[in-house]
Parts: sequence; C-alpha cells; structure tokens
Amino acid sequence: MSRAATPRTPLHVQPHVRQLERVLRVFLGCAPDVPLTIEQARLRTAALPDVVISWTSARGTAAGLAKEGHSHAYRFVVLPSQSKPRWILPYAPGKGIDGWELYVPYSRKARFAKALFAQIGAIGWHGWARDPVLVTSRKPLAIMTLVCEATAEREAMCALSVGTPGTFQKLTVQVMRPDGSILGYLKMPLTDRAEQRLRHEAEIVEQLHQFPSLRPHIPALLFAGLWRGRFVVFQSRVPGEMGPVRFTTIQERFLGVLQGCRPSIASAEGLLQQTGRQWEAARGLLGARWHGLGSQTMKIALRELRGSRVACGLHHGDFAPWNTRVDRGNLSVFDWESAECAAPTLWDQFHFLSQAECVLKERVGQQNTPDIRTANRALYLLYLLNSTAQAAQEGARQFAIDYREKQIVRQLASLGSASA
Repeated sequence: MSRAATPRTPLHVQPHVRQLERVLRVFLGCAPDVPLTIEQARLRTAALPDVVISWTSARGTAAGLAKEGHSHAYRFVVLPSQSKPRWILPYAPGKGIDGWELYVPYSRKARFAKALFAQIGAIGWHGWARDPVLVTSRKPLAIMTLVCEATAEREAMCALSVGTPGTFQKLTVQVMRPDGSILGYLKMPLTDRAEQRLRHEAEIVEQLHQFPSLRPHIPALLFAGLWRGRFVVFQSRVPGEMGPVRFTTIQERFLGVLQGCRPSIASAEGLLQQTGRQWEAARGLLGARWHGLGSQTMKIALRELRGSRVACGLHHGDFAPWNTRVDRGNLSVFDWESAECAAPTLWDQFHFLSQAECVLKERVGQQNTPDIRTANRALYLLYLLNSTAQAAQEGARQFAIDYREKQIVRQLASLGSASA
C-alpha cells in the first residue's frame, strides 16, 4: 500500500475511533476477535480478512484492496467528526453525500444547517467532511444480504445513526434504494439492555398489527430475530413529513384509536404501588432533594386519587413529535421500544406536552382550552415521578430531570394553595 493511502496517524488506537470501530463492527456483523482495520489485519497476518475498514477514501486505497480480492467498496463520511460521531453517511465521488433524511431537526437553526449541508453534499463537494471511512469486502456485506432477503433490493445503501451513548444505545440504519428512496430502518443494539428493548419492541409491534385500525399508523416488521449473534429489528418506513409540535386533534385521534384497541381500568391504589416500585428502584440515582420530593408527591397523589378508578390502555411510552410523521392527515408513530399494554390513557398526552416543552423550549399545550395537566394534577404528578425514574435509569440528560423537578414543585405548590 502506498504512503499516500495510509492514514496520517494510527487512528485505530485513539479512544473515539475505537468507539467508531465498535459501531462499525456491529453494523458489519464482525466478531470482536476478528481484525477490522487494515492496520490490525497487517499486524496479524499477510492475508486480509473478508471485510476491512480504512480511515481514508483515497481511490488508490480501494484500487489496491481490489487487487487483493476486495472487489466491493462502500464509502462513508463521519459527521460531525470522528471525535463526536453522530451519523455515518454514504457518499460516492461525483454524486455527493446521501442519507440526510436520517436526521429530522425541529429547531430553525438545525433545519437551516441540515438544508445547507444537504445542498452542498448534493453537488458533490464534500471537502468540509474530513472524516471518511472506506469499507471493502470480498463479497457483498452480510447486512446487504439481510436487506435483500427482506426487501428484494440488491443494491441498497445504508446511512447510520450512532445513537445516544448510554444504557440503551442502539445503532439505527436507514436502508435506501440506489435512488435514495427509503426502504426501512434497521435497529441494532450496542448494549445488552438495548437488545432487551428491541426484543420488546418487536413483540409490541407484532401485537399492534393484530388490530386493523392501527396498521395504517405503525411500521411493519420486515425482519426481527438473531443476526450475527445480536437481536435486530428491521421495520418499514412510515411515510410523511415530521409531526407537529403542538398537541392537536390529529394526535388526539391517534391516541383514541390506540387506547380503544385494548381498554382497561386500574385501581388508583394499584397504580400508586406500581409507580412507587418504579420510584424506589431509581431514586438512589438522583440527588438527596429528590427523596423528600418523591415521598411528598406519592402522599399527595394518594390523597387525591384514593378510591378512584383510572382508565388505561395501550401506551406508546415515548409519544413525542420526533417519533411521529403526518401523511395526508394520517399520523404514523414509530419507536415502540417503551410501549406498555396497560398504562393510564393520559400519560402519552402528558409525555407529548412535557417532551415538547422540555426539549423544544416552547409552550405547546392545547390552544383555547384548559391545560389537561392542570385538570388532572394527581395523575400528572404520578406521570412526572414515573418518567423521572425512567429518565434516571436510562441516564437521560440532566435538563430532562430538572424540567420534571420544576413541574413537580409547581404542581405541589398549586395543590397546596388549593387546599389551603
């Protein structure tokens, strides 16, 4: 291999590149003990393994590897950088970078940045993307075989989202035809807990498809099962534009359909016990001030809900604008990893309002109507405590927990004033 085709530094020993290697190893289905980079392979044996990666996209590198039997080449760029990888997008010389649909921003600044980069990439200039990855193989990648068996597409392209580091981190792969049209999304676990969630999501989606009224609103399972030692889930694309950030009749109609499929009634005492167990399992992960706050919340909720019955039903668990799409007035919803079969019917709406306010930093409650959270304070308090416990267990960012703390304090103060 020529000097020009060799990476400028031994990147494979740097921590952030080791993380990138780990992600690519999962995507490629490579065992942990098999050399993956060219440098690793050269150190171990003269012959290259069936799949290798290189931190250069130089044409000379691909040509040299082709002479050694690696006739299949796949080029990617890492964005925004190898030190902070979020996306690994495919590109072809002269064609540009593809796969931008994988990123759906909601803020104006982020939407502008995406449009700018997509336009620049479309004209074939990628000088700003300085972190290339070249994957070569002797035969089509194993992931391409899986895609072909599920969709019959033989020349698929893949764009990768690395996901948020943490307990439930997963790799999401946007699978596309050569013209860029999206076939579906493949989820691959990067942790054991993430694999448990994907198994749960596959079971939930299968159950939801038993209800004809829900089928137009959810993705179809193209594949769910073990692949190269990991449980992966491949789902169809849901059509449409990004869902609205305000809770309106379109979300209300969908939740009505969802919750009408398997309605149930729970006692308030049972719900309190369930929330209490969730809270006890997580409160040690939070600061000391949360201990008293949680106890006070449970006490108020018990006082307000004692002896009552609570309407429950199918529950998405992460019903938020970024998990929805709208197509010709139809709301589709994906990411069912946190779904439950019997949770309070109001909790999905509470979650939508809270997440939109917390993450998007704007008031998005229903217009010209009372805030449903105020009208159902006790149930809202239980939702806040339950979702705080879940956020702590998942290692959520601190601003999400701080938002819930402020909401609990505000609701407790309001209830205290009302009873004074």
